[in-house]
Amino acid sequence: VTMQNISKQIHRASLEILNDPGVCLHDPIILKALKKRGFQVEGQRVRFTEEQVMACLATAPSTFTLMGRNPLHTISIGNNSRCIAPAYGAPEVVTADHQRRPACFNDYIRIAKLVQATDLLHLNGGILAQPGDLEADLASLVMVYTALTLSDKPLLGIQGTEYQVRRIMELGCIAFGGEAEFKSCPRFLFLVNTLSPLQIDANALATMRVCGEYNQAAIITPGLMFGSTSPITPAGSMVQANAEFLAGACVTQALSPGMPLIYGCLGHPADLRTGGISLGSPSRFAFRIMATQMAEKYNLPNRGIGAVTDAGQVSAQSGYEAMMTLSSDYQYRTSLIVHGAGILASFAQFSFEQFMVDLEIIRMLNKNNEPLVVDEASMALDIIRQAGPGGEFLTSPHTHKHCRTLLFQPELAPPKTNIPQAYRTAFARLIEKGLSRLEEKYCTPDIPKNIQQGMDDYMKECGIPSLTLEKVLSAKQ
Repeated sequence: VTMQNISKQIHRASLEILNDPGVCLHDPIILKALKKRGFQVEGQRVRFTEEQVMACLATAPSTFTLMGRNPLHTISIGNNSRCIAPAYGAPEVVTADHQRRPACFNDYIRIAKLVQATDLLHLNGGILAQPGDLEADLASLVMVYTALTLSDKPLLGIQGTEYQVRRIMELGCIAFGGEAEFKSCPRFLFLVNTLSPLQIDANALATMRVCGEYNQAAIITPGLMFGSTSPITPAGSMVQANAEFLAGACVTQALSPGMPLIYGCLGHPADLRTGGISLGSPSRFAFRIMATQMAEKYNLPNRGIGAVTDAGQVSAQSGYEAMMTLSSDYQYRTSLIVHGAGILASFAQFSFEQFMVDLEIIRMLNKNNEPLVVDEASMALDIIRQAGPGGEFLTSPHTHKHCRTLLFQPELAPPKTNIPQAYRTAFARLIEKGLSRLEEKYCTPDIPKNIQQGMDDYMKECGIPSLTLEKVLSAKQ
């Protein structure tokens, strides 16, 4: 069976699900708007016809530009753009000595600066880690303010109530010089999750509505668990996820035609022994392949898996699982990768050490994906002739000229040793030095004083304590 036929089958089956039983949408404003536009609405349940689905998909852009506060960091998302964002949402941090603790605001600040400092990650912000020491109803606004202050890359937004999302948008208007300027192009990318099976909750729908009003972008992500929140078969889960995504796409495009979307369907096997999820399982990849095909069928940007692992500490398992999952994003068409660096324990934990390991993986994959060049210069016939039979190339000027650029230079590989403890100690020191170098590389991005003052004043009006703001501003030094 060809992939084209598989995508047709999934599309057709998804349309059947969208018609019967349909999808429940928990937002009266959206239900009223959809009913006015001709969708079949019965209570909170909405049924979608093929004509309505295809008409909505036709208005969603195949590519879009996400602007950073610094134009040099602006990115184009679509096709095989492979833009990478860091970890998202972990409530705990694993320390270098493998201890677990709740994530705190200082962790968030440190991660935001590391993300700004590296060229390997293209977006900042979102829930880099979930700070347990911030008030829950204020946390999303504080996190966005922190990322706006400490970074000038495009930002991930944070799903929330309509009130919370509007405050993020109002802060964005101040940061980018006014409402008209902010709305002129997408600058925030909001990660929006469906409520599987076959529902979208009030917060997700409110986030979609407000994104449309402000011309910001969204990743609509059904994050299914095979055998728990979706059928245990990857194909059945793909049908359900696709139906949930299409319902979300219809909501955004019916209310705000042209709103930028990313096809964000993710699927993971449930660990039926514990009720958790298994991110490192190869069972994810059949779903991954099908999701790529569906994004291509609909001509939409798509989301990758990221560098993720079920391991609870930096280990052989965290290395091979992160390499395996991120490699699939390089192998298949991927527009955007979330969870690109730092995740442990199936999304539950962030590790600064794993962050550095994942950056090394990204460097390796980037090198591996460089285009193959075979030309007169690279074949080096003159160099071979100069060495002649039995010669050597180690002392050749040609080798010296290219040795630092052509060959991959690992940053985390310790010197070879047969002493296990010496190897582990050297590896830990290389990670520690790598973090220190990246933190030293951080430069506070320029931000006009009136813009910073405007953001600070707005935060105080929203009830953010001055000590919280001072903590962020002091981190700029």
